[in-house]
Amino acid sequence: MDATDDFIQRTLQHEATRNEKILAWLRFGLVLTIVPDFFQQDLPASLWWLDIVCLVYLIAALLATYRWASRYWFKYIIVTADAAVILYVTVWDMESWSGEALLMAMALFGAFLIVTASIRLSKWAVAYATGLVMADLVVVGVWLAVPFGDAFGTAAVLLLLGVLSYFVMMRLTVLMADVTRKEHLARFLPPELVERIAQDPALLQLGGRRQSVTILFADIRGFTPMAESHRPEEVIGFLNDYLRVTTEVIFRHRGTLDKFMGDCLMALFGAPMSHPDDADRAVQAAVEIMEEVAEFNRRRVSNGFCPVEIGVGINTADVIAGNVGTDRRMDYTVIGDGVNLAARLEKLTKEYDTKIIISQSTFERLTDRRGAVSCGVAKVRGRDAPVEIYGVPHAPLMGADAPG
Repeated sequence: MDATDDFIQRTLQHEATRNEKILAWLRFGLVLTIVPDFFQQDLPASLWWLDIVCLVYLIAALLATYRWASRYWFKYIIVTADAAVILYVTVWDMESWSGEALLMAMALFGAFLIVTASIRLSKWAVAYATGLVMADLVVVGVWLAVPFGDAFGTAAVLLLLGVLSYFVMMRLTVLMADVTRKEHLARFLPPELVERIAQDPALLQLGGRRQSVTILFADIRGFTPMAESHRPEEVIGFLNDYLRVTTEVIFRHRGTLDKFMGDCLMALFGAPMSHPDDADRAVQAAVEIMEEVAEFNRRRVSNGFCPVEIGVGINTADVIAGNVGTDRRMDYTVIGDGVNLAARLEKLTKEYDTKIIISQSTFERLTDRRGAVSCGVAKVRGRDAPVEIYGVPHAPLMGADAPG
């Protein structure tokens, strides 16, 4: 069982426990039909005894539910008890029932058991309740010598109800798993990739594989001084707006959002799904991010805030892409020296006029170089040999040199 399935089971169990308590109170509500009997002076002894049994059971079932409802086995115990009491109530004075009326009562009570088992959100509880109902019908049918045709018709209807309830519960579990996985994937994948990954979960299993990926880092300049000079609510609001804008651009170009690191974001193009134009889409996304930030700055200035400046570094390299963590908590990411280089290139944008710097490996993979020009070689921290870097023209950011 993976983390998603475990989460779904815990969610179903939590809801089933709450529903079990609701059923207990509904069951206890039958006390209102029993209490008036005790005020009758001519109540037959047999009926008085039946009322006592039912009253004790209703109270005991309510108390037991609040004590053990969260236990996995409790639903089977309470379903068994309900079936036994229903059978007892139905046949305790069977001489006053006709065979048809008794079968009708058993059918209604059986349908009640199956429906309440469905409310417990367990396909196995439905199957168990259906089996008990069939057993009750067999007992009553044999005891009263009910014609086979009558008993078979009732049993067939209840069995069909049980099968349909079982199927609904099975589909509900599958649907919850599908929705939960897609909701998780939608946090870092564009919509068109969510469907493909959801159909082939093996692409995101724990572990990784080596593949060529274009990595993009985008970071805000002067964020720390800005955060110190504004109220926390303003900083959080600004970050949320900025990250929403940039994430939409990344998704629009079929990129994968790897992670947020404060005011910095990391995106992947080529993982988990690779494409021949990954480098082109990464660079185009960087240019559009600059355009969106330019518009973002215009809105900030009109609202009395200072504009912001960002830097973008892009590198293409062979890395290990996959889920890192455990079965209960994992994150999809890429690992390798190429990731470090992309981060270092983003830092270099502080030293150049262009705020989009790409590596030579990315430049060589571009089919549309978008006016990229060589900035020569640069010394990168952590590397002995200098690297060839290229600057990509982009929208001006209103000269946001000072922190806001």
